Amino acid sequence: MKKMLPVILISLSPLVFAADEAGDSPWSGEGDLAFSKSSGNSENETLLAKLMLSYKRERWTHVGNIEAINASEDETRSAEAYTLRGKSSFEFRERYYGYGNGRYEDNRFSGYEYQASFTAGLGMHVIDTERTVWDVETGAGYRRSEEQDTDATFNEAIFRAASIYRHQLTETTRLENTLGVESGADNTFAEGVLGLRVSINSRLGLRVAYTVKHNTDVPADSKNTDTLTSVGLTYSF
Repeated sequence: MKKMLPVILISLSPLVFAADEAGDSPWSGEGDLAFSKSSGNSENETLLAKLMLSYKRERWTHVGNIEAINASEDETRSAEAYTLRGKSSFEFRERYYGYGNGRYEDNRFSGYEYQASFTAGLGMHVIDTERTVWDVETGAGYRRSEEQDTDATFNEAIFRAASIYRHQLTETTRLENTLGVESGADNTFAEGVLGLRVSINSRLGLRVAYTVKHNTDVPADSKNTDTLTSVGLTYSF
């Protein structure tokens, strides 16, 4: 997956520039980049990169996300994760939509070699105003997971619930909060992200985010919860 990431980013780059050049294009997106480095008594490096592309045409919306996280402490790798997400939704009524959602995560420090899931269900626009958007989703699907040390594979039916909230605090400041839960017989995976975006201009901004990922059942010697605090630049197009 690590070797595939540059290839994926390069293949998507023409779409990014096309979306940027066409003002009325159905394409839009955001890219985040955060990097920190400290030295002295201890040396730490953290790199977080995200790319989101969205295509909206009439009642259809397609969204794809790529995320990469790498961190080291005293020249020892302490975090490494790569995530691909995709979602397609269709608005069949003013406040209601159907969706299909896919997630693939390769987290070297979660105890799992990978987790891959697909769910489908219904969503509702609880709030949909110029300043505030709040969507809730529920659905069911299938997840496949493989443990790192034992190579044991788990296939299970899952239930999914999600909340997506965005609120424009001021003309330049936006609050974001997402929460997703995938629950199955073998494991429940939950991910929450709380973020704050501050616009510098129409394209460039700053983003502060706190991410929590939790698995209820993990292999021995693995922690159930991973957290990440990031501060970096964001570019919208």
